Amino acid sequence: MLHAPLRCSASIGAVLIVTAIAGAAPQNPGLATYRDPQGRFTFQYPASFGTPGRGTDDGFGDRVAAVRFSNLMGLGGEAVLTTGPIVVDIQALGGLYDPIALQVFPDAIKAQIVAVRPAVTRDSFCQVLGAADHLGSAAGLEERVREAARSVDRMRNIDPRVVRCQMAGDTVTFHKEATFTSGGVSARQHIFGALRFLDGPFSAFHIARAALSPPTDEELERLARIVRSLELRYTQRLADHRGPAGDVEQHERRFGQAHHSQAARPGRW
Repeated sequence: MLHAPLRCSASIGAVLIVTAIAGAAPQNPGLATYRDPQGRFTFQYPASFGTPGRGTDDGFGDRVAAVRFSNLMGLGGEAVLTTGPIVVDIQALGGLYDPIALQVFPDAIKAQIVAVRPAVTRDSFCQVLGAADHLGSAAGLEERVREAARSVDRMRNIDPRVVRCQMAGDTVTFHKEATFTSGGVSARQHIFGALRFLDGPFSAFHIARAALSPPTDEELERLARIVRSLELRYTQRLADHRGPAGDVEQHERRFGQAHHSQAARPGRW
């Protein structure tokens, strides 16, 4: 008569132990999810990056959304969703592929320069990354425009040397050295990041940084995971894709019903 209660107690104990173990399973506490306030996209990022906020020229021109992080010091580090031709922040491909650097030109002149610079594709990205001059003879540009454009192209792109440029699926991870000069100051810098090529209304999602010291493999992979984690919400809201990004929600990593590709599946951060 005493055995049944004991068996019952043992079963309850086993259930409690299993439940406790399951509850203690790691839920990636170091990971946070950014949710676009307009419902267009989400992506994951390390919580150590700090609080996201509106980045440079967020919602302006082809810069659909730009998200900065409070704890990322130094140059760059904004997660940027773009439409139109491929461009990358902090002159990672040279100043002619940086939408902010190109703002020094009037719109009409900028259109001429964009029309003659080589297009960036999955096949050509690494070649463009390592090129010191993206104009060449640039037929169709006036001499004064060509020289001004070449000067902008050299911004953070003097004597570039590609250290790494690796394409995996739709994502390229890159690292190069180049010299930056301003006035009498000259410094050799490391420009690195990751870019994911997209189809549909958006062209790419990228994050790029610059530092005096080289990035570790882990730092590069962390940036690649950020761009691979992007999930687009395929709704009517994509038709009106421009606008500010700003809200953020941090929580356990839980995937809902939104579509995500094989490349966007969770990994170790």
